[in-house]
Amino acid sequence: MEREQAVFLAKLIAYLLIIAGIIILFAMIMHLLTVSDDWASYVGVIVGALMLGIGVALRSMIKKLKLDIK
Repeated sequence: MEREQAVFLAKLIAYLLIIAGIIILFAMIMHLLTVSDDWASYVGVIVGALMLGIGVALRSMIKKLKLDIK
């Protein structure tokens, strides 16, 4: 795999993690607000926050290392 393909794949994964993290966080927060508290909701919020954080960190690492494709 060439460098450009690897950077494109890393950016794609980062954006997918960010989008999935936001969706999971929104869904779990809405679930917490409408339904009684459940341990699965708390796990969902934690997983969503982790996915969002990993995606943002990966995207910032790509920018910081100047691997962005122009």
